[in-house]
Amino acid sequence: MSWGMRSSVRIALITKDRSLLPLCQEVVAKLPLDHCEVVLAGTEQPVEAEMHIWDLDAKPRIPESRPLGVDVFLVRRNSLKAFLDRFPHAGATTLLKPVSPAALEVFLSHLISRLNSQGQESSDPMKADRDALLECLLHSTLRLQEMEDDRTNFWARSAHDLRAPLTAAGGYCGLLLEEQFGPLTSGQRELLQRIEHSLKKLNRMASAMFQLTAGKQLERKYELKRTDMENCIERSVDEVRFFALEKNLTLEVDTAAPGQPMYVEPNQIEQVLVNLLENACKFSPRNSVITVRGYSIPCQTQHASTAGDRVTAGYRVDISDSGPGVAPEHLQNIFEEYVSYGNAGDRSGGGLGLAICKMILRAHHGEIWAETREKGTTFSFVLPFQPQAVSHDLEPAGSYAGGQ
Repeated sequence: MSWGMRSSVRIALITKDRSLLPLCQEVVAKLPLDHCEVVLAGTEQPVEAEMHIWDLDAKPRIPESRPLGVDVFLVRRNSLKAFLDRFPHAGATTLLKPVSPAALEVFLSHLISRLNSQGQESSDPMKADRDALLECLLHSTLRLQEMEDDRTNFWARSAHDLRAPLTAAGGYCGLLLEEQFGPLTSGQRELLQRIEHSLKKLNRMASAMFQLTAGKQLERKYELKRTDMENCIERSVDEVRFFALEKNLTLEVDTAAPGQPMYVEPNQIEQVLVNLLENACKFSPRNSVITVRGYSIPCQTQHASTAGDRVTAGYRVDISDSGPGVAPEHLQNIFEEYVSYGNAGDRSGGGLGLAICKMILRAHHGEIWAETREKGTTFSFVLPFQPQAVSHDLEPAGSYAGGQ
């Protein structure tokens, strides 16, 4: 794509959803521009900018004279028809909420290219045909977004329906282990423990599927509680200990209490820990060691894989194994839900487990990343210290999907 002479662009984001600003900043950082600024704008007063991103949830006053060709509109599906009735020519630059970072990047690239071509005479007779074709493709993208919305709803319902029988089976298994129906032999107890472990894993997978699908549409806010992080880590290690024993893995835990009270949703953080520990167990060779470290950090600059230079203080957890490393080119994408797996020993496709880790930590304003060595990988995450006063004002877990 030709970018002409334009080296900087100012984009005004009109929204009340604070999760959209970091999303837009991450997307524009990938565009081949020397400088691209995204600024938050109010819904009443217009802001001088080459391009505007209008979030219809904020009920902004969109000027009727605004050139629709250099704007992006973020619309919920149930409001789409009314919006297109008012702006029938805006379909080519309309994105359905929740916003896909990949789709937003395509739209912004197209609109910046259009900005470059404005006011320039083109000697290329094919230019008009290309623009018309691209316009049709963008209109088709809107239809694809609607189909994706249908697919998401289907998977959310399916995952929800899976959890009920899994929970029931786990309950029956627990009754048997408690010898409510008679004594057990050692072999029977071991078999039931294996079944119980597998049912818990399936239940977590069903919950992850539900959160990754319905979570994109449900604006659920986390109920934060003062949490003992050392106990949280210990419970998570106990949860995977049976899995580790199957490969004769040693789990070494070295934790220190946080420097100040931690307010998190403990069940969700335990899910992050269990997912990372199961990933380490899965890829670790037999008879090896997995180390878990938890410690306070007085100051942590956001990891290089994310946008911005935010500085925070929080609690950091490192989970290290001696399994196969991750190719450097895949480190950026390992937490994405749509990354495909390679062969059985390839951990470049993280799967649902790592994707749900990223979503949960994002909702807690935390960070997660992976670092690989010649042999072995360390997954690390940081939870910032947060005062109790803001514990009920976090971003919903599904503010946006699949984003970095």
